[in-house]
Amino acid sequence: MAGQRVRWPAVVDRARQIVDGYAPLKVTLRQVTYRLVSTGVLPHTAPMYRRLSARLAQARREGRFPDLIDTVRDVHVPESWPDADTFVRQMPEWFRLDRTAGQQYALYVAAEKDTLRQQLTGWLAEYGIPVLVVRGFGSQSYADVVRRRTARDPREAHLLYLGDLDASGMDIERDWVQRTGCWSRVTRVLLTYEQVRAYGLPATEGKRGDPRWPAFARRYDLDPARPVQWEVEALEPHELQRLVLAAVAPYIDRQVLAEQIAREEAQRRALADFLGGWGTASG
Repeated sequence: MAGQRVRWPAVVDRARQIVDGYAPLKVTLRQVTYRLVSTGVLPHTAPMYRRLSARLAQARREGRFPDLIDTVRDVHVPESWPDADTFVRQMPEWFRLDRTAGQQYALYVAAEKDTLRQQLTGWLAEYGIPVLVVRGFGSQSYADVVRRRTARDPREAHLLYLGDLDASGMDIERDWVQRTGCWSRVTRVLLTYEQVRAYGLPATEGKRGDPRWPAFARRYDLDPARPVQWEVEALEPHELQRLVLAAVAPYIDRQVLAEQIAREEAQRRALADFLGGWGTASG
């Protein structure tokens, strides 16, 4: 649609339909952008992404657009309660056992970017699976934290990895696996070149001058003069969720998980009973 005038009211309406279609899931601005790009509503350029962000922000201020996931901006304030009684009443709700206990492997799911963190933690909360956010070529301190954590667990540590398909993205995965050095098995769940072709995901312009690009282009028989990349957000959130849960499923012994959840609920009830007399005692 190069050279065409963008009809922003129609674009905002279509974007709202996309977000509403995923309810109760929330999505990121990038995911909305890729849905618009893949259907030819918008061209995929950095200036157009910024303009879409501004238009949707204005629509949210006017109450015409639902909230999107924003993993960066938050209000950081110490948690507080109106009184001790409220605090005590809420305590049983927070109690939780390690739901991975008794499973054969210590499973971790890693995302290259923070934009997927909220979705992954929500999808995997039932199973208690730890989520790692690599954030590019992550710090050695973070790699050390992960390695020490896995060393305390006698089970084999397995990693499911989600990252963009591009020259640097593939090297980020290699670097992370090498520097943590604690995985008995690593599986790349997303993105693969086969998935890009199967889903017809739109490519975006890659980083010119990336020294990793020539080898990446040769590996996938791409035009060496035209760097491209594919981002995880190009997948529809429901399909992304399905692929993640399908990769996790073989690791979950449902009977073991059900027994652990039953123990958790029993201990939560016991805690609630124990705290039930707090108000009378404190009075």
